[in-house]
Amino acid sequence: VVTANRLRSGDVVYLAANDDWVAELAAATVAHNAADLATLKAVAGRAEAGQKIVAAYEIDVDLSAGAPRPTSVKERIRAAHGPSV
Repeated sequence: VVTANRLRSGDVVYLAANDDWVAELAAATVAHNAADLATLKAVAGRAEAGQKIVAAYEIDVDLSAGAPRPTSVKERIRAAHGPSV
């Protein structure tokens, strides 16, 4: 999954279908191989160049529960859209 922050608001977003950036990780497009990831990164690069988002990067997710779940604590906190305390 590719994540970033919206340029104007700073909100956490995820790359989804139709090159859209969404707030909910469940709607994100999951790359299942290196070619898929390269495509997502290219879309993210264009969005950064167009000043829609900033700081795009890939995150690992676990799909065993049927929906993407971040594997790192940092990304779980970001996906929760709330404070860590």
